[in-house]
Amino acid sequence: MPALETVGQYLEESRRLLQDQFTPYRYPDKDLVEALNIGLMEARRLRADLFLPLFDVPSYDTVGTIDPAKVVTLDPMYRSSLVYYVVGRIQLRDDEPTVDQRAASLLQKFTAQLLTVAS
Repeated sequence: MPALETVGQYLEESRRLLQDQFTPYRYPDKDLVEALNIGLMEARRLRADLFLPLFDVPSYDTVGTIDPAKVVTLDPMYRSSLVYYVVGRIQLRDDEPTVDQRAASLLQKFTAQLLTVAS
């Protein structure tokens, strides 16, 4: 798994899990970035402490050009969880029942990883 520090790395890892690595892409970058933004808002809702000291939720705007080099500010321990959210949210729009189950599972995994205290 890549370091998951930049928007581009999140898109790359999300595409790997979505099996969407060849152009033309099935899922546009703007949709993935929108899911990334929503995932950060969900993370803020579940774990506001991750966004201290200002409680600001960063947004990686989908208007205009997406900057793949822009750094995503999130504790490294929760970066893979955010990828699960992006992939799960994107898959919710697919019609197949097996995809719905996978999407729900990934979204639950995101929530569980944010709320579980490691011992």
